[in-house]
Parts: sequence; C-alpha cells; structure tokens
Amino acid sequence: MSSTSQALVLLSAQRSSLEGRADERELTLDWHRQVTQAREAGHLLVFVQWDGGEGGGAETFSRGWTLYPDFRAEEGEVLVRAARPDAFAGTGLDAELRARGVRDLELLGLEGDALEQTAGSARALGYAVTGAPAVVA
Repeated sequence: MSSTSQALVLLSAQRSSLEGRADERELTLDWHRQVTQAREAGHLLVFVQWDGGEGGGAETFSRGWTLYPDFRAEEGEVLVRAARPDAFAGTGLDAELRARGVRDLELLGLEGDALEQTAGSARALGYAVTGAPAVVA
C-alpha cells in the first residue's frame, strides 16, 4: 500500500450519472485527463459507487450502476460502495485514506447532495478539500 498525501475522489463516475448528458463526451474527456494527471503525480484515486434503489437507473449491479467505461480502479486504488449521499457515511473511506496518509482531497463530481455532503464530512474529519470541489451542473 503506497502512501500519498493527496487523493482524487470521483463521486459521479457511474454510467447512470454520465451517459446521455449533452456534455457527456467533453466532461468524461476532461475527467479522464484529470485522472491521468493524478495517477502520473502519484496521487491516490478513489472511485465511489453509489448503490441505487430497486428499479432506478443506478440500481445496484445494473448497467447504470457500473463505472463509466473511461474509468476503472487500478491496482492500489480504492473503490468504495456507498448507500447514502455522503461517501464517508457507513463506509471505510476515512480508514482507507488515513491508512495511506492522505490529508488533501480533490472531489470531482456533479453538483448535488453527494458532493456537498461528502465535502462537508471531509472537512469535519480534518481533510483539506482542494480543487473547489470541482462541480458540474
């Protein structure tokens, strides 16, 4: 397990969040560029997969629940499943980050509760949230 003080946390990398958007291609290319830069810099990447309700577009284990094809967690990276709009609530995310010495987070996601609540929890847990959070309406 490598140690880095910075992590890029992707909060909206599932198919259900990205497919069909008018800006889908531009947005995913931009995010892919940011993921590549973070990997090259040696930062930890964290992918959050939100479990969805039955019958919804992101129903757990459905096509929409899976990560968008441009994104995948590679060896040594973190994939977190979350059921609430806060990636820290009820998950092992804080423990994973602390075990790796992460202190600074860049949150990448679509505007909404998940981004706001995750950013709030991160700050309350003592993480520096940098890069905005980066949001797209």
